[in-house]
Amino acid sequence: MTSGESAALLMDRGAHVDAGITGVTSSAQDSTNPKRRSSEISTPTTITANASPRRQFVGNDVTIAGRLTVNGAPLAGVSVILYNTDDPRKKVLAATTSTDDSGSYQFTLTDNVAITHRYIVCAQDDTTYSHTQSTEILVTYATRAPEVPAVRARIAFNLAWYELLSIFLILAGEGLLFAGHRVAGVGVQALNLVVIVVAIGVLNGERVELLEVLALVSLLRVVNLSFALIPTVTLYWLVAIYGVMFIPIISVVAHRKLSRNDLGLTGVLRLTYLIPIGIIIGVALALVEYHILANPALIPSYSLVGLLELSVVMIFFVTLVEELLFRALLQHELVERSGSIVGILITSIIFGAMLSGYANYYELLFAVGAGLVFGVAFYKTKNLPFVVTMHAVNNILLFGVLPFLPILAVRP
Repeated sequence: MTSGESAALLMDRGAHVDAGITGVTSSAQDSTNPKRRSSEISTPTTITANASPRRQFVGNDVTIAGRLTVNGAPLAGVSVILYNTDDPRKKVLAATTSTDDSGSYQFTLTDNVAITHRYIVCAQDDTTYSHTQSTEILVTYATRAPEVPAVRARIAFNLAWYELLSIFLILAGEGLLFAGHRVAGVGVQALNLVVIVVAIGVLNGERVELLEVLALVSLLRVVNLSFALIPTVTLYWLVAIYGVMFIPIISVVAHRKLSRNDLGLTGVLRLTYLIPIGIIIGVALALVEYHILANPALIPSYSLVGLLELSVVMIFFVTLVEELLFRALLQHELVERSGSIVGILITSIIFGAMLSGYANYYELLFAVGAGLVFGVAFYKTKNLPFVVTMHAVNNILLFGVLPFLPILAVRP
């Protein structure tokens, strides 16, 4: 996105300074002035606004950006104003800029105290756009964790003890499942859910983002155990199991007001070369995994209809849910806390452990390795369709194509 005229904002416990404007307030009733209503144009305009990142350390920049459009067409050269709305009774002018040729704008903010601010963005050119206002945006600044010796940092992974406890319970539950103790395994996962609920209540909303995602991991295992206990797995069971998981995942996304960029749903033009790369990597992974598992197919026979059904289930249910959970949510939180190397590694270990139901050491190692591939790919490209492609192609070939190839079906 081409940025508009950027405005730097320094805020210190209620003092707002930007471009020489200090403490300028505008009544919330100004935007509903009767004169403006009488001259309002019927053509609707829309202004979007997203903060990146939504949670930032004190002293670091946050970018609020978006577009002003009318019926989908960009509006260029229109004044855009950023208001602070911490006080619901008034709006505090924070910064001004104007849209570029693509209708885009951008503000750059920072703060030197740990605080949460609320903002809205308004288009303020003339009566045509004066009623256009974005949804409210939350920006949270946190105190950076104190520096610790290198050895201690490697052990603690920069995570709180209750977050490490939750990760341990997830891995312990998967270990029990690997050993054949399925009831005990799901019991530990259920215990983890209880521990997380209690911890979130005690923390009173502070530093709970990672706990919420870890709860989704345990919930996936509890729901998924029904599939592990059924001797004959069908596509319909996969649709039911992973379809249910969309509900809590969407709830978390909506509650945090995650943007398309947060979820890796931008960069459509790059898909022209990322998708072919994803297919090639997916094929290579499938050949390795089938050599390990020699698994049966999930469709009764090799047919176009069966392959299409399997593809829909794998792309839009299984891999989409897993990549949203593990890469867009879990990995994102762990990378923010512990850096890219530790964050991707922990995510990959948890992802690999979720395949403990196969009770195959080689499969666990493969799954961790595949998780590293997916994790690095998502971290470098920030493109969810890319990693979904790799994962889905692997699963489609593994469960719908390779079992029907005679040269692979006969094992030594």
